[in-house]
Amino acid sequence: LPTPQVEARTLAMLHGLLQQLHAACSHLAAGARAFPSSVQETAGHVRHGVEGVQASLASARSFQDLSGLVLAHSRDAVTRVQLSLEGLLEHVGQHTPLPWLVGPFAPALVEYPEDVPVDMSKWEGCVTVG
Repeated sequence: LPTPQVEARTLAMLHGLLQQLHAACSHLAAGARAFPSSVQETAGHVRHGVEGVQASLASARSFQDLSGLVLAHSRDAVTRVQLSLEGLLEHVGQHTPLPWLVGPFAPALVEYPEDVPVDMSKWEGCVTVG
């Protein structure tokens, strides 16, 4: 049997992870405003699912406070959240232009007309298209 200190630290870590997950899902839902309403709706469901798990586990102070029913509901909610996130990733992968996905990670995506001389030394390390 785990000691009370191990239980308390484990539950504190769980609460912290759920807070981080909720913050990430809130950010995702806010960022989904640029996408179609179905994507916005799915992002909202993800956030609400995480909020539900958070609420279910918020009052637990020991493993004894976590009934089988609470754990089963939480596991189901997390599974639904995971499936929703996979659907969002699939949608973004299929419907979003590559430069938008690459964003700030690419030094530059530059297209040049073929008849214009380009001093490539100033663009060293950049990605060029064209």
